[in-house]
Amino acid sequence: MQSRCRKIVFISILTIFCSSFSAFAQMTSTNFQIVWDEFNSGGGETSSSASYELRDSVSGSASTRTEGTAYDLDAGYRASIYDRVADFEIFMQDRSSQVAATLLAGQVVTVTTTSGFSVGQMIALISNEGGSQIEAIGKITNIDTILNKITTDAWQVGAGGAPSIDGSNDYVYALDSSSISLGTLSTSIVATALVAWEVSAEVSDGYSVYIYEDQGLTNGTDTITDVSDGTVTAGVSEYGARSSDTSLSSTFDTQDTAITTTLEQVGSRSDVSFDSRDFLTLKTAISGLESAGSYSHTLTLIYVGDY
Repeated sequence: MQSRCRKIVFISILTIFCSSFSAFAQMTSTNFQIVWDEFNSGGGETSSSASYELRDSVSGSASTRTEGTAYDLDAGYRASIYDRVADFEIFMQDRSSQVAATLLAGQVVTVTTTSGFSVGQMIALISNEGGSQIEAIGKITNIDTILNKITTDAWQVGAGGAPSIDGSNDYVYALDSSSISLGTLSTSIVATALVAWEVSAEVSDGYSVYIYEDQGLTNGTDTITDVSDGTVTAGVSEYGARSSDTSLSSTFDTQDTAITTTLEQVGSRSDVSFDSRDFLTLKTAISGLESAGSYSHTLTLIYVGDY
């Protein structure tokens, strides 16, 4: 059989759901609830505009917090009016943004060009790109356009640890795409793409991130087989993913795992988290028997606060 390269494009449309929860001591009965009571000589209103919201009280003592081992006391008018933070943001690898990485020193990576990158942007750093690649993600805090150096606030790494950059098959990508392409596949490679997320969740027991698919990675009647042996291998029709979070209850943190139509955990924290990051490395390979064309499906990522 003649070997051919086949363009298989994986387009991922990610739907994001968030849930959050706030709990305060409140006065309740079977039919009524007083979220917070106050005595004052005015105010007590919520005023809003397109960009801002004001919750006010007039003639109240200063609001203060007293903390103990088991309880916290918020004293003062409207002291309990507090919006719990639950922010969930997705970042997807932009294949067209690829630049070669030549050196890594702490938070600073040297690249062949900084064109197209900007401060505040999320990026992925990948060493030895392919089925056994090592990845990290971070947010750009500084760019030196003269020396072609990019500095990040931190590197979030996976089970493989920090990437080792020697300039051979090492790359930096922007994480700002609205969809994901695995590019042109052949029987000799494992194609990869990253989906990352950042969570701020002021939830005492932390949160979980789950994923599911609407169908397999499909083109008409052809579907690339879900990985079942823990490793996506070049030359074999397989598709799966692995998470950077090493504390999961699923197998996504220890091996390449099939994404199914059932919710599966791919990220978590056990306490209050601000700007915590993780990522999923999608992997696919073909055997050469697949029909040429565009293979796609829809992935849904869900954030859930743990209570």
